[in-house]
Amino acid sequence: MKKVLRLVSVQIGAMIGEFFSIGDVRKRKSNLLYGGIGLFVVGMAAVSFFYSYMLGQGLMIYDSIDILPSLMMAMTSVMILLTTIFKIKGTIFGFRDYDMVMSLPVSTGGIVASRIILLYLLNMVFVVIVILPMMIAYGILVNPSPIFYIMGFLTMFFIPMVPVVLASIIGTLITYLASRFRYRNFVTIVLSIFAIFMFMGISSTRGGSTEELVNMTKALSDQVNSIYPLSSFYTKAVCDADFLALSIFLGISLLSFLLYSLMIGKVFKKINSSLMAGSYRVNYQMGELKQSSPLKALYKKELKRYFSSALYVLNTGFGIVLLIFLSIAAFFVDLNTLFGDPLATLQLKQFAPMIVSFCIVTCCTTMASISLEGRNLWILKAMPVSEKTIFHSKMATNFTIIAPAFLAAVLISMTVGYGFMQGLITLIVAILCAFFTAAIGLILNLRFPNLNWTNETMVIKQSAASILSIFAGMVVVAIQFALLNRMNSFILAYLLYIIFMLVLDFILYMVLMAWGKKQFHNLQV
Repeated sequence: MKKVLRLVSVQIGAMIGEFFSIGDVRKRKSNLLYGGIGLFVVGMAAVSFFYSYMLGQGLMIYDSIDILPSLMMAMTSVMILLTTIFKIKGTIFGFRDYDMVMSLPVSTGGIVASRIILLYLLNMVFVVIVILPMMIAYGILVNPSPIFYIMGFLTMFFIPMVPVVLASIIGTLITYLASRFRYRNFVTIVLSIFAIFMFMGISSTRGGSTEELVNMTKALSDQVNSIYPLSSFYTKAVCDADFLALSIFLGISLLSFLLYSLMIGKVFKKINSSLMAGSYRVNYQMGELKQSSPLKALYKKELKRYFSSALYVLNTGFGIVLLIFLSIAAFFVDLNTLFGDPLATLQLKQFAPMIVSFCIVTCCTTMASISLEGRNLWILKAMPVSEKTIFHSKMATNFTIIAPAFLAAVLISMTVGYGFMQGLITLIVAILCAFFTAAIGLILNLRFPNLNWTNETMVIKQSAASILSIFAGMVVVAIQFALLNRMNSFILAYLLYIIFMLVLDFILYMVLMAWGKKQFHNLQV
């Protein structure tokens, strides 16, 4: 057990070092390092508290405040489920230092246990950020007995277990099935997207039709329990101090986690060996040597690197896939019939460009494009090409992935009944947001590079550059929302926003061409 815990502590230390783009945590001031992590967690918890408190106040109007714990618990579980599917490959399977880890004087069971514990701890951070603030907000609004806090604190450590197990099973099946095919990355991407859409379909179809406000409590409770049945046991245990429900909730969570740990140990070596072996062509033939411009060659290289990682594609491209799916579906649906409320249709018409912008800012490939060069960065730097060409190739790749969103913007404009001017504004806003996304991601990755990563998950999902790029995108979308709320004119609000984005994009490009070149030149592995 000591070896397992030691391995977990080493992995956590390496992850923290990779997050802050430093090689060895012990060489830096640990107090400052962990203080930064603490501030980040506190800041996210404050946002979570505000959301829970405002939601709780709304539920109190309909005498439904007891739904708040189960609702937040179910939302947390769903988020863990959706995000953990992408973490399986790189955390349990296919991690870069597999050979080195397997050579350690630790049993295979111990290594498997350390990887599962690491996956659990990663999700536990998210649970703490959401559930603890919810408990405080609920306590302020309801003033429950002390048993509520005891039950809530105890159950908090078991919340991520079942979602992690479900996500891991799905992720393991996807990884195993993909490993049987020659184009495993393509198969992984397709299967993952299919699994997510299937889950979203189940979640949206269960629970019945929309209820009247008089029946809001029952409708909301049924919807939460239909999506995640364990939430009903959680509610009874935390809110009603039901010890039988507590036993069932803890028992199911712990038993499923232990059974999964045993199951994954059976296929750990087999799947990892299959992933590490790779696939090779045996029918190689000499062909005509093709040549192209430096920019085109680097662009092809970037695209190939992008689609070689299923995690990279799913983490940065799913928003665009969802946008395309919704825009095509909405084209064949009567919005008035769908919403049943002319006011809701009018609001959709007003905020449609913001929906497009939101999906675009989630598709930032440049936030990891420098870091993913890894120890091969010297090859890129040794090429007879300028930094400007390198930057343009990485930004062009981001534009290529976002390009379908421009078609979606046109389809959405037609669906909501925009005129030529409004449709043109929607398209221009989409293009400006795409440029912003590519530029800010590249700047942040140059500022927070990580070239010594052992797990690409840390670079793509959990690095400082990836998190800050998401926040930056949310800020520009929030500015768009604020302008729409402040002004009565759709045209005027978006014209001001377009001017703002033009200035911002120009500044970012100038920073990239000046500071970015120097920063790239000074990068060392």
